[in-house]
Amino acid sequence: MHSSTPQTVALREEVLAYARERMAMDPAPLDGPQTLAFLKKHAANTINEKGLGGHKALKIFEDVLAPACISTDHPGYLSFIPVAPTEAATLFDLVVSATSVYGGSWLEGSGAVFAENEVLSWLAKEVGLPKAAGGVFVQGGSLGNLSALVTARHTAIEDRKKK
Repeated sequence: MHSSTPQTVALREEVLAYARERMAMDPAPLDGPQTLAFLKKHAANTINEKGLGGHKALKIFEDVLAPACISTDHPGYLSFIPVAPTEAATLFDLVVSATSVYGGSWLEGSGAVFAENEVLSWLAKEVGLPKAAGGVFVQGGSLGNLSALVTARHTAIEDRKKK
């Protein structure tokens, strides 16, 4: 699982080359959704007993799957904000992925949790929240809205208890 072979080293270089080329695009292509029929024709049957191999999987991603997704780092993309498509964020996503960090709890990821808490404290201070303010980063508006609703409900219940 964690051993390097000539094949995995070659794939690593291929993946890094893809990432370099993609990040160098200015602007990145906007791309867009494809039909189910198109995706079934060009990317189906990729899970099998023998596997595809990394080279072919990357090729399908590059030629079929990635272009079937809207690029949120394109200047014409003005919809949701599900990611931070800056060059620094993309590079650090690579670092975090390569490190296999799990920041879901202090036990497995105290360093990541600490870093998250530092940023949350800084943000709270910037907007004038009390020192005891805290939180957690979530991806996407739906989880953010749900988190805000749960927090508001909890606060309202606590406020009612005090009356």
